[in-house]
Formats: sequence, C-alpha cells, structure tokens
Amino acid sequence: MKQAHDERLLQEVFEAFTQFAEKIQQDDDEEKAWLLAQCSDLQIQTVLREMTPTMFHVLDAIGKLGRANGSTLSSRFGIPKGTISKLTKRLVSHGLIVSETIPGNKKELHFAITPSGEKIYKLHKQLDERIHAGATRFMAGYTEEQLTFIRDFMQKLVSNSFLQLDE
Repeated sequence: MKQAHDERLLQEVFEAFTQFAEKIQQDDDEEKAWLLAQCSDLQIQTVLREMTPTMFHVLDAIGKLGRANGSTLSSRFGIPKGTISKLTKRLVSHGLIVSETIPGNKKELHFAITPSGEKIYKLHKQLDERIHAGATRFMAGYTEEQLTFIRDFMQKLVSNSFLQLDE
C-alpha cells in the first residue's frame, strides 16, 4: 500500500539518511583512532592504519571461526569471492593470516589467524564490545515497540535498493 507523504517530510528523511551515511564514515575514522590509541605496538599500528573496515570484518570472521575458506567468508558477508580473495591476500601480506591447504586438496585454501592477527582481532573485539555497550545505553531510551519498528525498518532498508524499487 503506497501512502502519500508530505514532500518536506520526505526531504527531511532523505537528509537524515545522508547524514547517517556520513556519520558511518566518521565513525570508521573514530574507531580506527580508538584502536590505534589502545595499541602500543608500532608494527601493529602501521597495519591498523592500512586496514579497511571490510578487512577488519574478514579478520574478525577468521578469528571467530578459527579457520575459514573463501566460500565461507563470501557467504557470511555477501561479498564476491574475488573480493574476498583480494582482501585475504592483503591480510596475508600484512602477516595477519596465513593460507593453508588441506592434505589431499591443494585447490581449496583455508585461512587461519596469526599471532599479529590475533592481537588486532582482540583489539577489534574490545571495540565491538564498547560499541555494543554504547548502543545499548543509547537504545535504552526507546520502548520495545519503537525498537521493533526501527529493527523492521532497518531490515527493509538494507534489503532494498532505492535505484531498483519498482514504481
């Protein structure tokens, strides 16, 4: 069911989306600064500066899974296998993960975290815990009904493309 809305309100919602997208970018920078401030190892700091948010997520997945192959990482994040391949090569080059083959299967690579990767994985885990605690405090001001609406809205938002929606 399509509803007619006030053009001014729609513009305000669109502007809020734009501000939210900009905030996410700023938060990425703030998170990296927090990670750097928590680390005294100069080599790890150098690697942290070069990492992208997606690299952190892939490293995090490998840390949680213990070992993972490219297909597992691709399906977990909805990222094409070619992109996973490029990211894992970068993580290998930084010494954060190693690639291993399974005996009898030289084709399939599995990735495991290194001691340096473990340091970053643990730092990132602390960051995630801090963010979760802050988000929990922020959301405490909303009712269960409001949070349910926000959850449903966000799920619909991420599962749709404004460019692809039929008129």
